[in-house]
Amino acid sequence: MHPQNFIPRFVTLAILSASLFAHTSLIAEEKRKIDLEKDKVYEHVIKPILSANCTTCHGSSKSKGKIRLHNPEEIKKSESVVAGNVDDSMMIERILLPEDDEEVMPPEGKKRLSSEQKKMLSWWIAEGANFEKTISETNVPEEIGTILASLEYTPPIVIKKAFNLPEPAQAANGDAVTAIGKAGILVMQLAQDTKYLSANVINVAKSFNDAQVKLLVPVKDHLTWLDLSRSGITDQAATDLGQLNMLTKLHLENTAVTDQTLQQVGKLENLEYLNLYGTKVTDAGLENLKSLKKLKKLYVWQTGVTQGGADKLKEAIPGLYINLGWQAPKEESKPEEPKK
Repeated sequence: MHPQNFIPRFVTLAILSASLFAHTSLIAEEKRKIDLEKDKVYEHVIKPILSANCTTCHGSSKSKGKIRLHNPEEIKKSESVVAGNVDDSMMIERILLPEDDEEVMPPEGKKRLSSEQKKMLSWWIAEGANFEKTISETNVPEEIGTILASLEYTPPIVIKKAFNLPEPAQAANGDAVTAIGKAGILVMQLAQDTKYLSANVINVAKSFNDAQVKLLVPVKDHLTWLDLSRSGITDQAATDLGQLNMLTKLHLENTAVTDQTLQQVGKLENLEYLNLYGTKVTDAGLENLKSLKKLKKLYVWQTGVTQGGADKLKEAIPGLYINLGWQAPKEESKPEEPKK
């Protein structure tokens, strides 16, 4: 039995979380009172309501009912808001339904909106659902003014990406992302300031196979972190892996891949991190990685890679860190004791 099999699942998840935050930067500000002169209605009042109550199911990584509410563009496309018309706005219709109604939003099991939050959303729509106006530029009835005066604004924690890739012009195809999620793959937006995605098969590793790698190809321009460790993939998935050209981080540890897969991995020119621990790769396979000039970390513990092979790759990629795992120290030859 391999030592990694003794690692509890919660430790694996903790390592995954730590990995995420180790490669991103967090910026947070303290909450404050709403500024009735300078703050914007959408950004400082409406968006926090939607973020806290709606975007888990209707956001960047999930579009229940094909509705996304995480930014102005998606809200407009959703047609759930009819500017200036509260009665025809599906958003308001759903949040005002009785709590036992099957179509009430948020649904059963989710925290309900407060009466004040419902009034804020209705007021915003009635006033034209504008995304740029400040509170002071909007008609504010007395009741709404009282609610606004009591509100506090907490700036969201901003997770900034720590890799240098050109930002995609559009978000990944929603149907493709949904299909990946339905297969049990954990897919999510990598950071709040990017449209790039991460995908992890941790929940379905035992059943995940070569055919399912094809699900990732439609989001190849957005997928930059991929964890296929401990899954059932083989060299049969190599061609599909080779199409995921925006990958910066790839986990293949404890899979059946060999040097044949590295022929395709060597095409991933943006790759910065590659984990091949516990696979059947050898020094010959490393020859395919010499063109990966952005590669910074490579893990080849318990593989067929030797120190000599690792050193040759380091010569081709200056600054590359290669982890060969623990190696028994060489025994120093002891001088012979003089004969008595």
